[in-house]
Amino acid sequence: MSYLKSRCDEPFVDVTLGQLLDDTSARWPEKEAYVFRKQGVRMTFPKLKEEAERLAAGLMSIGVGRGDVVAWVVSTRPEWIALCFAVSKIGAIAMPLSPEYFLWSNDKEITEQALEKVKLKVLVMENQPASEHFEGTIPFLHKMFPETRSSKTRNLTIEKVPSLSSIVLIGDRTDTNVFYNLEDIADTVGEDTTRIQHAQRQTDSHDTVFLTFTSGSTGVPKCVEHSSHTLINNSGLHAKTIGMTNKNMVLHSIDLTEFPWAFLFAFTEGCTLVFPSDTPPTASEILSALLEERCEASSFMYVKTLHDLVHDPEVKAFDLTFLEQVTVGGNVVSKRLQQDAAAVFPNADILTLYGTTETLHLATTLGDMTDEQRQSTVGHLLPHLEMKLVDRHGQIVPLQHEGEVWVRGYSVLKCYRGDEEKTAEVKTTDGWLKTGDIGILDENGLLKIVGRTKDVILKNAEQIYPAMVERVLQTHPKILDVKVVGVPDPANVEEICACIILKNGHTLQSHEMREYSEANGLLEEFTPGYFISMESFPKTSTGRKIDRKRIRALAMEKLAFQEDDE
Repeated sequence: MSYLKSRCDEPFVDVTLGQLLDDTSARWPEKEAYVFRKQGVRMTFPKLKEEAERLAAGLMSIGVGRGDVVAWVVSTRPEWIALCFAVSKIGAIAMPLSPEYFLWSNDKEITEQALEKVKLKVLVMENQPASEHFEGTIPFLHKMFPETRSSKTRNLTIEKVPSLSSIVLIGDRTDTNVFYNLEDIADTVGEDTTRIQHAQRQTDSHDTVFLTFTSGSTGVPKCVEHSSHTLINNSGLHAKTIGMTNKNMVLHSIDLTEFPWAFLFAFTEGCTLVFPSDTPPTASEILSALLEERCEASSFMYVKTLHDLVHDPEVKAFDLTFLEQVTVGGNVVSKRLQQDAAAVFPNADILTLYGTTETLHLATTLGDMTDEQRQSTVGHLLPHLEMKLVDRHGQIVPLQHEGEVWVRGYSVLKCYRGDEEKTAEVKTTDGWLKTGDIGILDENGLLKIVGRTKDVILKNAEQIYPAMVERVLQTHPKILDVKVVGVPDPANVEEICACIILKNGHTLQSHEMREYSEANGLLEEFTPGYFISMESFPKTSTGRKIDRKRIRALAMEKLAFQEDDE
């Protein structure tokens, strides 16, 4: 039957984020924790502890206490990580916000509701000037919170978010009668050291310490609660499983808010995390960081990041044999991309990571697996977890049969904050988390993800998962990226529509794509009836995932279909 319980002799670590920082600073007093290449900052563990305590004292001085929510919209820079530990030390709750969701969301009301639901106390933002795509931080705040236009005090009263009492800016001092400045409040710790230590002693590793929004791929983003216990152990067990324990310099190519718990690799395994840029880095910035810092591993890359890197014309001119490990995920990783990456990084294990916001890291491929296993599955379940694949009635399916992936264990979310109904929809009373992913478990305990329950296409009597079709089309030499959606069809209920981004200089021929699909193993009923070209794919409100609903809407528009066509 499709059930696994992973075993592990490694005990759980029972510390808070604040205690972890203190312990690590004492353990490695000279070691660099992070390299921020854009800012030219190389930060040791003791220096980070000093900065975190300065910020903790500053936050306490403006009223932040145990259980209060501190959110920030900050790029990948030292303050991001220091804020995480500062908030933890005083027993408050950290909530990094994605700029794509917070700054550029088209629905101001939904954003306000989300902030009100989590009971936001303090908001920290970089004070950025106006640019082509952003009106500037101060005009944005005035629009988002109109009360800040006329307020004469920094103790704010915001009608739509009544819990919000203070806004803190990083950078230029502007409107200081309304907004605090981070450097100004983060004064010398002095006598506040005792207050911070007292506050930290009241914290527990199972307290909620971190809030993060889901990607929004299934609708309005939900706010997930995690504890120090979950974050620290999941990061450490994942790192040990893939052998990151002997890596010194590790590249991190994703914006910190996009993959917010990855910063803990530096603490659980003592490596140095290298950030190529303060924004999503270009292939050139990643390549420079790899070469100049001699990174032996990459903590995580999105599929597109890896694709752009391995196809960058500069990359083949350099010797990258020192790179031993590249972890990739966030979407289906095609066999072809894994093969291309292996050619560029000849000594590197190309590993696939599978997880969700609600469960953190769940499974990973390993270097000792066969090429076929690494290229067709997401690998083994990580330690201290249970997994089962079930049918629509919640019954476990046999091995090699499709079923929804359910997971239980320490890394499962505590709840969706402020949303008991949504929590009950995905988390059973006995602790099983319904991931919404459809998988197949084999006799070796390897998991293959074939789609999502909410993406299934109902064509006649067939249930078709987009990933099954996308894997085949992704190998076509003309295709840069492809997403498959269902569109109305009067005879079959739905027809398969392949939305394709072509490589430069190529044109789309439907008959060619259809012939290629059938020649490469797709049965006739699984072959798309429509092939349409797109310049890019829209993303969800958080900017973290491709938005299939909007892709479907664009496809319907291009095909001149209406919902009632069916």
